[in-house]
Amino acid sequence: MEQDKYKISVRLNGKEQKIEDRIREDDSSKNTHNAQDVSEEIVAARDNTAEDLSEIIPQPDNIIDFGSKQEERKRNQQPYWDDGFSEKSPKLPFKRKKKSYHAKNKPKFPVMLVVALFSAVIVGLSLGFMVLTVFTGSGASIAGAGETVTSAIPTAAEAGGNTFPDLALEVVQGGAFGEQSTGQEIVAKLQEQGLAAALTQSTDPIYMFIGAGGDRAQATKISSLYEGYGQDTYLKTYRVDGQTVTGQAEEVTAWFTNAISHYKELLQLTVDGFGGGSLLTSERIEQVEKTTASLQADRDQAFTNLNQPVQDQALALGDNLVLAGDKLSAYVNSKEEKDLWQAQQALLDALVNYELIVEALQ
Repeated sequence: MEQDKYKISVRLNGKEQKIEDRIREDDSSKNTHNAQDVSEEIVAARDNTAEDLSEIIPQPDNIIDFGSKQEERKRNQQPYWDDGFSEKSPKLPFKRKKKSYHAKNKPKFPVMLVVALFSAVIVGLSLGFMVLTVFTGSGASIAGAGETVTSAIPTAAEAGGNTFPDLALEVVQGGAFGEQSTGQEIVAKLQEQGLAAALTQSTDPIYMFIGAGGDRAQATKISSLYEGYGQDTYLKTYRVDGQTVTGQAEEVTAWFTNAISHYKELLQLTVDGFGGGSLLTSERIEQVEKTTASLQADRDQAFTNLNQPVQDQALALGDNLVLAGDKLSAYVNSKEEKDLWQAQQALLDALVNYELIVEALQ
């Protein structure tokens, strides 16, 4: 029984192989000890060997099945199949989506570029509004920059009875001032160069007009002439609202209606002269002179009922219309541009006269 304790069984290819570990006595050793000592040494050697083997040999099973080990190794080489019962089975990633190809190549929205453009637009509008305020102010006589101007002036009947006509035109503005004295210095310098310039009398701020036209194209032509002089210009629509004047005699209303119509014609001919003068013919100048003479003949009777300050401005208006006609006639004969600038000067002064008349009669 004690010898079986130190036996090792090995199963190889399904057959059990027995290995017996025995301690043999050396019969050839010298019998220097008695039988009792030999027996004790054998028992001690067996005990030490048993302790050593108990640490190596697995307990409690003393049989190693190499066949089962080989089958387990083959199973591990096969691909894994989750039967749903394995606790250590691999798991799918949690809510992980594969990035599409189009998402990688999708261009990024240029947020910084849009912000920069938007800021540039805001700054531009602010500067434009500031310049517009400096040049135009907040006067009630200023019309919108995009407003079109009609070339025909309504008659007294079309205006709705005894009302004065409106005078709307495109002006070339050269500046705005807080004091008349400051603006007059600039006006004098421009007139010394043979150019035209006039200051408004009843607006705040005071505007300096250096040219005028019946429409935006005519005003643009006048403005381009100032580029060679280094003069800053600003185009805008300017209106004198004559229909605010009511209760005047019919002959007074009729005279101013004809005068403003004649004013528009003279303005058109003046700008045409700067472009070559295709409209400035001898026949056209004869018509201008006849209209001017008719206005001069009727003005004494028309101005009889006007008070003295208004009458003075009305007479000055008539004189400026006569002067503008004379300068156009001189240009037809001389072809000198200075005559056209003097005609522009007379028409700018007439504009100021009419604005003062309307303001006084309101």
